[in-house]
Amino acid sequence: MRYDMHVHSNISGDCAETMADVCRAAIDKGLAGICFTDHCDMISGTAPGEAAETCFTDWERSYREITAVRAEFGDRIEILHGIELGELVQDAARAEQFAVRAPNLDFLLGSVHAIPGHPDFYFLDYPDLAFCRKMTELYIDENIRMAELNLADVAAHIGYLSRYISHAGMWVDLMDYEERLRHLFGILVRNGRGIEVNTSGLRRNPGPNFTMPVLPIVKLFRDCGGEIVTIGSDAHFAKHVGSHLAEAEELLRTAGFRYVTVFRQRKPAFIKL
Repeated sequence: MRYDMHVHSNISGDCAETMADVCRAAIDKGLAGICFTDHCDMISGTAPGEAAETCFTDWERSYREITAVRAEFGDRIEILHGIELGELVQDAARAEQFAVRAPNLDFLLGSVHAIPGHPDFYFLDYPDLAFCRKMTELYIDENIRMAELNLADVAAHIGYLSRYISHAGMWVDLMDYEERLRHLFGILVRNGRGIEVNTSGLRRNPGPNFTMPVLPIVKLFRDCGGEIVTIGSDAHFAKHVGSHLAEAEELLRTAGFRYVTVFRQRKPAFIKL
């Protein structure tokens, strides 16, 4: 019984697939359920400090389309309604307003794609290792601030920055920042929150292949008392829905987990691995 808890549709600006196409692909792959987590960014990814409005204007459309695909496919697959709330620390008041007003939300995935004063990590240049290390410190600290807000059910793709550092031919080991990570995970655990194992890095070819986070970080979360872990493909194409979920399950077993988590109506449910 596998659930992909992080998939996108054309509600997200970086995806062209309809929800119906994604549902068909998930059914063909035998998934028990999927959760649509379309982007809702508080800040523009290309213009640091500039507010993004699309999540507010697109939410009603998202709700209508979820209702439609549930009516069409709901007897064959469970369709959950989530959101990927990005850069919520940079406009916490609006993020809280959205989290409260979004009706019938199953899952709120919190993500850090950028830090204040900088665009999305995708658009950054990485000139040297010293810069990468400094950005890594700031990235972890931004995740800590997100956890302190206690709005998101799960912290998404810890290690997102590592993808782009590796693309630049360098590597920063997040375990070099173990104390910062322990602080982050302690906040999540105390608040009954979790992390995601994001499999999108496993389908990148050419390029380094790794989950976000990597195994040592997942083990550290477990050592800190973590129990809530979702698995998501972060699919932006229908063909990628459900990709590498089996590998993520094996990673969780290796890290000492016995269950994977899904969310319904913002409440965790546990499925035995």
